[in-house]
Amino acid sequence: MAPFLIFGVLALGAGIAYYLWQQEQKRRAALASFAAAKGWTFSAADPYGLDERWGGPPFGRGDSRAATNVITGAAPGGYPLLAFDYKYVEHSTDSKGNRTSTTYRVVVCVLRVPCALPALHVGKESMLTRIGSAIGIADIEFESEDFNRAFRVKCDDQKFASDVLNPRAMEMLLAHGRGIEWRFEGADMLSWRTGKLDIADLLQRVDLMCRVIQSIPTFVWKDRGYDPGTQARTLGGQQ
Repeated sequence: MAPFLIFGVLALGAGIAYYLWQQEQKRRAALASFAAAKGWTFSAADPYGLDERWGGPPFGRGDSRAATNVITGAAPGGYPLLAFDYKYVEHSTDSKGNRTSTTYRVVVCVLRVPCALPALHVGKESMLTRIGSAIGIADIEFESEDFNRAFRVKCDDQKFASDVLNPRAMEMLLAHGRGIEWRFEGADMLSWRTGKLDIADLLQRVDLMCRVIQSIPTFVWKDRGYDPGTQARTLGGQQ
């Protein structure tokens, strides 16, 4: 390749990298401004070690894990909130020994609930999950066929799943929660999607998560030693 062509390719690559860097700086500035307007805080770096805090999806995969663009605050209802960009890298090797690395980028939103709850995972039903059910990887079925067609539910405690996903909650999820994946892990409710932190999506996701928490019957909380009249615990570095 002629030297001027090499120089041109390098210059083009540098120009693209600089443009992407500028766009990321603009996105960070917009997130910081949004957080400040909500009375929340924003940090470009991860002050809490979030990449190692949880064990379930989307965590615990690959290497070079990192959380950035961390927003903390209080969601409606007073639930402590965390939202951040998360990435990890997975590697594969083909039959010729060539190694390929793929970077995955995920948006994560976490609300701290008042007490630890059994693990419950609610995701979008799809052709692949239907195939899984057909070969014995079953999820929990509910009386609402509309709900069963729209959502896949995994939980070892079926009574807890039924108590949380009561008729009121199922109706709400069918109206507002299609396509939004979430789960309980300990005293945290997590929701995530592929991509980067986006203000409109974050607001929709937080609203849906708050609706789910607020639809949990009082007796479910009391069965686990929590009186709904008390104040929620804190999340992350908040006090």
